[in-house]
Formats: sequence, structure tokens, C-alpha cells
Amino acid sequence: MSGYLMTRIILTSFTKDNFKLLNFYGKRISRIFPALLLMISFFMVVIYILVPTQFIPYLESSFSSSLFFSNIFYYLNNGYFDASSQFNFLLHTWSLSVEWQFYMFYPLLLLIFRRTYSVNFKLFKTIFFLLIIMSFTMMIVHNTSDNVFSFFIFYTRAWEMMFGGLAFLYEKDTQKLNPKYKNFIVIICILILSVCIYTTESHITSWPSFLTIIPVTSTSIILLLNTDFKFFKNKIITFLGNISYSLYLWHWPIYVLSLYYGLHERLRYKIVFISLSIIFATISYYLIEKKSYSKKIGYVLAYSILIFLGSFTLSKINPELYFSKELAQLVDVAANYKYSKEAKNQYLLGTKHLLHNQPFYLYKKNELEPSKTKNNIILLGDSHAGMFSETVREIVNKHNGNFIQITADATFPEPNTKSSYAGPQDLMNYFFSHYFPRNNENIDLVIISANYQDYYQLDKRMDAVIQYFSQYKTKIIFIGQTMSYDIDFPTSYYIQRENKSSDKAFNTNDILKNRLGDRYIDLLNHPIKQVDKGYPYIYDTNHYTYYGTSQYKKLITHYLYDLSQKIN
Repeated sequence: MSGYLMTRIILTSFTKDNFKLLNFYGKRISRIFPALLLMISFFMVVIYILVPTQFIPYLESSFSSSLFFSNIFYYLNNGYFDASSQFNFLLHTWSLSVEWQFYMFYPLLLLIFRRTYSVNFKLFKTIFFLLIIMSFTMMIVHNTSDNVFSFFIFYTRAWEMMFGGLAFLYEKDTQKLNPKYKNFIVIICILILSVCIYTTESHITSWPSFLTIIPVTSTSIILLLNTDFKFFKNKIITFLGNISYSLYLWHWPIYVLSLYYGLHERLRYKIVFISLSIIFATISYYLIEKKSYSKKIGYVLAYSILIFLGSFTLSKINPELYFSKELAQLVDVAANYKYSKEAKNQYLLGTKHLLHNQPFYLYKKNELEPSKTKNNIILLGDSHAGMFSETVREIVNKHNGNFIQITADATFPEPNTKSSYAGPQDLMNYFFSHYFPRNNENIDLVIISANYQDYYQLDKRMDAVIQYFSQYKTKIIFIGQTMSYDIDFPTSYYIQRENKSSDKAFNTNDILKNRLGDRYIDLLNHPIKQVDKGYPYIYDTNHYTYYGTSQYKKLITHYLYDLSQKIN
């Protein structure tokens, strides 16, 4: 829709010879900025009061959203479909950032071909098609190596908005078409869009992809034919259309707030939160959107910069300056632990533990050489193995052993494994196909760990792992399933919400314990202290801090050195 409108505004101005770039930008600012800045400011106060453990992540989102680069920020920090992303209050602003970046570059692009549009309309349409093909091709190319990039970055999504421009370029060609045919085609397109909405599984289907052509084309055809259905003139439909931008802004943070307080599954609360979204959107529409800011662009931009600077500064200073000491500890761990020096040392991030966005060639393979004089013990698995690195290292080093770590994000440790991330997948397959066959005679023990509950066909995977190491007669031990919560542990602890570990975690633990016997280290039934002076044992929904893993040191030591001789 935005592509259609922007193309129409710009090209119509070309025809009238009255296009002014700064005026175009000014109108976009007065249309988009004020309502967004109001929403960001309002929830900054709400989150500080109701969900303070999420205040720093919110500040990080707000400074990136206020200047419309949140899509880049989210690409660099986490994906749209990551489990943690559903708890991001400003996640939805990524699309607004993409749209704004499109508004910034699109008129400049069209200005290059302004004369062509005036003197050779057919050539202009050909060029327009080629630009769409270029953007689409770049999306496909990036999809092969980094689908998250093609999802978030504007030039890989530009073709979708430019498809709307095609509707403007060809709308005169459809004016003579029989209205009955138009109506029929539009109804078919609406049905196709409905099917796409209800059948496309975003977590399974790569998005955007070739399939994205279907809803984009259907929407563009609806714009192209411009059918005047009476249904669209209904007062309720018209009202929802009017407040749609504000509704887009307000609905997501309100929904996320319901997630934190566990109210999203109850029908009566769903009705309450939907009503609140409509109420706040209506207020925003009438009090903010309907007002003219054409003479106040400077103030709007100044406030946007103020939010950016304020959010950025607050996110970088010690939270003890605006929270109590114990709460500040929770806030800091929830927001910053995974980026901290403590986490880097705990996981050996970027050196021995390969992150999802790192290619395999960055992994230091030369440091995997087994010792010829010490017992060699390998820690193998995904991030749940990585988080035990420091604890296991300390145990192995204390017993004069040689510690070898091969861990990577979101990748199950099995032969011919498959992962959503190329680097971790390559590392794990390198281990099973090359490293271990060459070095197995020098390996005394392999410690395997993973967030088992997250992997489908777990029985089949475990069979493959056990069979693989059995052929080399190598001893293996499994660090068991860890706790897993609906929302991050620091937040649930602060708001005193009942946040029990998922039944799936306990069920998985029982299955593996019964199957693996003495080779399985049962963590869930081993008592530990969850919080010590504000310092939590888990920093998100399922990853332990070093404080958390260190409490299992005696238990793991027992399995490694007291029972390992008994394990076949």
C-alpha cells in the first residue's frame, strides 16, 4: 500500500513539475514520527514501573526505533522469529524502519529517471521492472546464506513495496475492464491472502522467499483494480482504516505486556487488551495523527533526537543509579549478561563456542589438538553445552585433564546434523566427519549437552549419537535437560509471577534419564539456589549464568571422575 501511495505522490508531482524533495520528507515526518514518539514515551514509563527488568532492552529498542534503524539493530542482535523476540515491546517497529528507509531512498531513485518517465513511459516501466527484479534477486541471494538479513534489510524488501508502484503505473490499463471481472478477481485475491495468513507457518517457511510473491502480487492486484465495494465503506471498516497506523503502533507493546503477566491466553483478558489497543489507537489518532505538524518539523525531529540520546545514555549507565541495588542486579543480568565479559568467559564466545551469525572458518580448529600426556575430555553440543564450559573447564583442569570444547548455537550434536545456521552446522559436521575419526583414539570422554526439548525426533537423534560413539568405543556422558520458563527468569522473579519450568522440560528429562541411566546427569532434580542477592541463576528463559552452572560442580565432578570408570 505504501509503495503505491509513494509512487503515486512522486510521479504525479513529476507530471505537474512541482516535486520538492524536502517537502516530501517533511510530510512523511509529520505523518509518521509524532504518533510513534508518543507511543515510545508512554511505554518507557509503563515498563519502568511494571516490568523494570526489561527497561534496558526497551531503551535499546527505543533509541533504534526513534531514528528508524531498529531493523538493523534487530538483525545484528536477534532475529524476528527468535523465542526471545516475542517479548520485545518494540519489535514491530522493524517494518516501520524498513518503510522509512524506503521513503528516504525511493524518491532519490525515481528522480534519477524523472526525464525518462516524462519522455519515454515504456522505457521507464521497463527500468522499474528491472529494479524490482534486482531487489528480488538480492533477497534470494541473501536467503541462501543469511535469511535474517533478507528479512530485516530494506533493499531486500524494497521489491515488495515497489510492486505497489506497479499498480499505479498500470492502473489506466485496467479502466476499461468489466467491473464484474474486476470484482471477481479482487475476491479471488482476498481469498488468496486469507489462505496465506492462515496457512503460512513463519517458523517453518523461510520468509521472505519465492512464496512471498503470492501475497504481494495479490495485494498489488487489489490496488490495481481499485474495486469500490460497499463493504469497504462500512463505518466500522472506515474507522479501523483511519486508526490503523496508531493501532499498529499500540497493539504489540500492549500484547507483550499481557505475555509478561501471563494474561494472554484467557479470553476475557484478550478482550480487555484488544479493547485497550483500540482505545489508545483512537486517542492517538484524534489527538496526534489528525493534527498538522508541517510547521513544527523541527520540534518533532528534536524530540526524536532527544529520545535517542536519552534512551542511549540510560541504557549504558549503571542501573543502580535509577533502581535499588538488588533490582539493579536483576535488571543488569537480564539485559546485559549475554554480552558481558562473564558470559564471554563462561561460554568462550567467538573462540570455542560458535555463535549463530559466525561462519565456520572463524572457529580456531588449531586449538583442538588432543594432548598426548593428559586425559582428553570433550564438551560437545549447542549453547546449553557452551554455558557449562567454564564449570567443566574448572573441573577438568583441577584433575589435570585437557579440556576440548566444540559447541555452537542451536545445533544438535549428531552426525549429519542440520541447523538454521550455516556456521554452527558446518562445525558440528566437521567434528563428526573429520575431527573425531582422526582423533578418537586419544579421546577419553565426551560430555554431551543440549536443550534437548527443542529438537524434534529426539529418540532418533539420540540413537544416532549413541551408535556413532559406540563404534569407536568412546565413553559418553550427557548433561541433562535444564529448566525452561515461559518468560525470562529475572522478570518472573521480580513480578512474583508463578513461572514453573515447562512440563516439556520435565517430560524430556524423565525420558532421557530412564533411557541413559548412569550416563545421564539429572539437573532438574538437583536442588540449587535460584537467586543470591539479586543475582539470578538464569539470565533469560533457559540459559544459566555461571552462578547457575557452578552450583552443579560437585554433581558433574561425581559423574566425570567417580562414575566414569563404570560407564561403558
